[in-house]
Amino acid sequence: MKQLYYITTFLLIFCSCQNKNRSNESLFQAENISTEGLQTITVEVEDYDFEYLGKYLKAASYVQLAAEPLIGAIKEVQIKNEKIYVLDAFSRIVCYDMQGNVIFKIDAVGAGPGEYVRISAFAINEQSRELVIYDNPKTTLLYYNSDNGKHIKTEKFPKPNPGAMASSDGVYYYDNQFHSNYPNDSTLHYSLLLSKNGTDIVQRYFAHNQAEAEYHFSATPQPFSYNDSVLYYCRNFDNTVYKLSPNGLKAVYEIKIPNPLPFSKIEEKANEMGLMKSAYSLGIECIYKCENLLYFQFYKGGYLQVVLYDLSRKKQIYCGKRLADKAGREVPFYRLINGVYKNRFWGYITPETIEWALANEPDKDYPEIFRSYNPDSGNPIIAFYEVVK
Repeated sequence: MKQLYYITTFLLIFCSCQNKNRSNESLFQAENISTEGLQTITVEVEDYDFEYLGKYLKAASYVQLAAEPLIGAIKEVQIKNEKIYVLDAFSRIVCYDMQGNVIFKIDAVGAGPGEYVRISAFAINEQSRELVIYDNPKTTLLYYNSDNGKHIKTEKFPKPNPGAMASSDGVYYYDNQFHSNYPNDSTLHYSLLLSKNGTDIVQRYFAHNQAEAEYHFSATPQPFSYNDSVLYYCRNFDNTVYKLSPNGLKAVYEIKIPNPLPFSKIEEKANEMGLMKSAYSLGIECIYKCENLLYFQFYKGGYLQVVLYDLSRKKQIYCGKRLADKAGREVPFYRLINGVYKNRFWGYITPETIEWALANEPDKDYPEIFRSYNPDSGNPIIAFYEVVK
């Protein structure tokens, strides 16, 4: 399968839209959100391919995930408590240690105790050592031990119907964009919900705008971004990044992307595919900070745009379609960043990406782990990158 197919599929799954036509100041006041130290970041798309990522990042280590079980298309990866949790297209979670050995797997599709129809979202509670799965078809939460995968309990969770969930500092967060399934329960007409135990909502943020709540994209960006112990959130139709904590929210970055989607397009429910190909900028996601570097993504002109920004100098390093290292050794592939763990960027590299790269860019100076890799029988590789100082 060619790399173009996978990139196109990824873009179709993760696109969304946003706007800047509302007053952030009034929003902050209404939600009691701290704006102290809020940093404004202005980005412009460049018209060339960036080829010197190795000046800023250096490969520190790689983790080759064990070949068995063979992983399907990856839906999400989280690294917590020295463990790597992979959710794949088979609706299962495989847990690995930091050497790539399998610790356990949760593969429990069924109707019995501790079983589910589909893993719609999951979160790792580091404090309680729980792995919590949300099963949308059965509207339940399933709790497992995050160290050994054993089922603990199942709780009914009829509403809300979150599109994503996360956990940080011992509490749970739900991204709740739509309320059409419970139109009369105004206590849940909020985009971000907080729960201490998973089921009882104790805090709400960002009251729904009706036009936004009715504008159902077929898919939306991942709103939560894990940065070591820090959890960032960027809601749909917004360009402000928030740091989440049980005590409240803090607006940390206001990202000014070029030609953001106007609110009128949301109100008129503009054609989704048309917006994807338009000159508007859509959907900020994957916001990761390591040392002085900030990485994030958005969608514009039919392409996923990746951004690398120097926070200390308040200067854009790059914004464009391709983030790469020319030599190919320090950072062998591009669009790699999926999180931050122990003060290092990390990203997963799929077998298809490795196969395409070796076939189409054989002159690059790839590390031996990729030269000897068998894409037909190998699982993804997790790469860890240090910031060059």
